[in-house]
Amino acid sequence: MAESNNALPEPKISTESIYLRLLRTLSAPLLAILTAFILGALVIWLTSGSLLTVFQAYQGLINGAFFTQRGLSESLVATIPYIFLSLAVAVGFKSGLFNIGVEGQFDIGAIVGAFVGQAFHGLPAIIHLPLTLACAALGGAIWAGIPGYLKARTGAHEVITTIMMNYISFRLTEYLVSGPIKDPNSSAVQTPASAESAWVWSLSSIPQRLQDPLNALGVAIFLATLAYFFARWIIGRTSLNERLKTPAQKRMAIFGFTAIVALFTFFVLPPLSKAFWPFNDPYDRLHIGLIFALLASILVWWLLWKTTLGFELRMVGANPNAARYSGINITRNVVIAMAISGAFAGFAGAIEVLGVSSCHCQQVFYVSGYGFDAIAIALLAKNNPFGILAASFLFGAMRNGSDLMELNSGVSKYIVSLIQALALLFVSAPAIINSIYGFRLGKKKTEDPTHTHPGEVKS
Repeated sequence: MAESNNALPEPKISTESIYLRLLRTLSAPLLAILTAFILGALVIWLTSGSLLTVFQAYQGLINGAFFTQRGLSESLVATIPYIFLSLAVAVGFKSGLFNIGVEGQFDIGAIVGAFVGQAFHGLPAIIHLPLTLACAALGGAIWAGIPGYLKARTGAHEVITTIMMNYISFRLTEYLVSGPIKDPNSSAVQTPASAESAWVWSLSSIPQRLQDPLNALGVAIFLATLAYFFARWIIGRTSLNERLKTPAQKRMAIFGFTAIVALFTFFVLPPLSKAFWPFNDPYDRLHIGLIFALLASILVWWLLWKTTLGFELRMVGANPNAARYSGINITRNVVIAMAISGAFAGFAGAIEVLGVSSCHCQQVFYVSGYGFDAIAIALLAKNNPFGILAASFLFGAMRNGSDLMELNSGVSKYIVSLIQALALLFVSAPAIINSIYGFRLGKKKTEDPTHTHPGEVKS
């Protein structure tokens, strides 16, 4: 049958509408953060009695976060666990679950990573490091899966069960570190140091690491895998999809690009990095966990918005009754959501132990506080994986710069926690921002229901 001449043209999204939508989305959190800093300045002024102290405090905060030696890199080091843990919280939120237990799951991942890291010696890094990170993620997934199963089968509220699991993980970690897996050769209460093959590489150590052919092979496989998916994405969304007319041509292009990346990484990158490498400070703690964190954000976005599982998780979170009526297995999806959430938290714990800890071990009474901050970050970013990147960097920079702020101005570094809490308050209650600035944020113009469009008959 011939197509009707009266068929409506497909609507086109203008660049201006995209910018307006982006501005509408970003305006609320940006104004919330600005207002929080203004009120933070007011609190400093009232408590110190001097406007100069306000400027000294904020100057110290900015200098400590960005402009001191290794200031930016240390801010990024603090950002990495925030990203993983905030993604963990966001996956739970999107599935209708409030996972307060990411701090405990972080601890479980850390102790599992420390144990697996020191349990095997003589393994190449290409095997030992992925094995350690995978075991840590599995430990976090199992630990988070328990509250998920209790929620799905018995109705036990995940807020209560995850809080309880937090305390169990804290005490269990203390017992293990001070007893069964304590380092007998150390005066400190800690686990034995992990084997070097399990360490998360610092960026400054990459040229040296790549001189080992097995390490170069591992990096080549990793980058080739990324290149494969990137090539598929590019071909599917650009004019190349029309140029490469047959599936065979598309496959050849994808595998050709993948092979070039793999060969370049294995043969060219080791000597090239030895000759020139921008990260040459041996005391810089910035590590490849930053790359993993960026990839994790993309993975969560793809999982939640581009897969059937992600659609089911979001549907269970939005309306469990409708999801059940449509045939979605609620129990399965609740457990999976909590397990994915816990896996990110456990992964973060292992990275912190194997990449940041000076002894590459787990110490007793180690409380990071990252997990509780991550809840605020996820809420501030409205559970958007890419918004989490920006919010995590803000919190990481404030965490890193707060020490110099206290040193320069005498203002307690815990004023940073007040500013973060105010930002979270304003994001959670946009009516406050609306009333302060006198306009509505994040809302489209409401149409008059009595208005009649052209060609429309008013009933």
